[in-house]
Amino acid sequence: MSSGMELGSVVKIIKQHAPTSLAESWDNVGLLVEPSSPHTVNTIMLTNDLTPPVLEESLEKKVDLILSYHPPIFSAVKRLSQGKWKDRLIIKCIENRIAVYSPHTCYDAKAGGVNDWLIGAFDTSNVVPVTNAEEIPGGYSHKVNILTKDSTNLQSVLSSLAVKQVSSPITTSSGEVMTVCSVLCNKCTLSEVFKAVEGSDCEVDTIENVKLEKIPVSGYGSGRYATLKQPLTPQEAVDAVKKHLNLLHVRLAAKPGNKYIKSVAVCAGSGSSVLRGVNADLYLTGEMSHHEVLDAVYSGANVILCDHSNTERGYLKQVKQELSEKLKDVNILISETDMDPLVIV
Repeated sequence: MSSGMELGSVVKIIKQHAPTSLAESWDNVGLLVEPSSPHTVNTIMLTNDLTPPVLEESLEKKVDLILSYHPPIFSAVKRLSQGKWKDRLIIKCIENRIAVYSPHTCYDAKAGGVNDWLIGAFDTSNVVPVTNAEEIPGGYSHKVNILTKDSTNLQSVLSSLAVKQVSSPITTSSGEVMTVCSVLCNKCTLSEVFKAVEGSDCEVDTIENVKLEKIPVSGYGSGRYATLKQPLTPQEAVDAVKKHLNLLHVRLAAKPGNKYIKSVAVCAGSGSSVLRGVNADLYLTGEMSHHEVLDAVYSGANVILCDHSNTERGYLKQVKQELSEKLKDVNILISETDMDPLVIV
C-alpha cells in the first residue's frame, strides 16, 4: 500500500521528467485540474485520453491524479456545464477531488520520449529529431535590467514575486559605483515587476526590459529520423510496427517500385506537418490526410498509418516505469479502458 505524496511534490517530479518548457507554444500542458490543498496522491492513472470510461475506471480504482497524454482542456473555457461531454468530465474530476495533468508535446519533444519509443520499432542508428525543440534556459521569458544605487532595498521589494534576481556592481563613466539588478521573470509576472519597482521608494536610475529568445536544445524536438542498420521491405517494416505497437492491422501506402527501406522518419500522433518534406524512405505516424499521403508516396516515401493514439499509447508503459522510480510512494496504473476510437471492422 502506497503512503502517498503531496500533489505539489508529485507535479514537481513529473515536470522534471518532462519539462513544460519543451511544449509547443500552442499546447496546453501541466496541471489542468488542481484540487484544494491538502491533496495527497496515492494513485496515479496514466491514459492517452481522458474519456468517460477512463474516468469511471479512475473512480472505481480511487485514483487521485489522472495523467492524460492529451489535454482534456485545450482551448479557453468560459463556462463548465453538463451540455458537453468534456465539461462533464472536468466537473466530475473536481467533484471527486481528482487532479488532472497533461504532458502532451513535452513527451513528444523530450529525449527518450514518445518519438524515441516509436522509432524503437526498428533497428536504427543515428537517431535525431526531425525538428529541434527550443527553450529558454530556466524557463524565463523576460529579463528586466534595473540600474540602481539601492540594490538591497530593491531585492527586498521583489522578493515576494516569482522571479529570479542576479545583481552585479558596475562603475559608471563618472566613476560612480552602482548595481545592475537583473530580474528574470515570465510574461505573466512582467507587469508585477514594473509595478513593484514604480511603487517602491527605491532609487532607480534606468530600467530596461529584454525579451529572451529561445535556443535549440540538443537531442530534443518533434519527430525522429534514423537510418536502418539493415534495409527492410515494406512488408517487413509493417510487421515490425505491428509487433512494436501490438496491433493486428495498420495501413500501408507503398511507393511505386516497392524498393527496400533504408531510412525512416516517425512522428507520434498526427505527423504530416512534421514529416512533410523529410527525405526518408518510410513515414510512420498515426494519421495523415488523403492528399498528404498521395504527396508523400509520389514524392518517394512509403507511409504506414496506425491511427492517432495507437502511436502513443504503448509509450505509457515506459512512462510508468520511469515515474515509478521517482515516485516510490505512489501507486501508478495504466488505464485498461483507454483505446483509440477507431477500429478496423
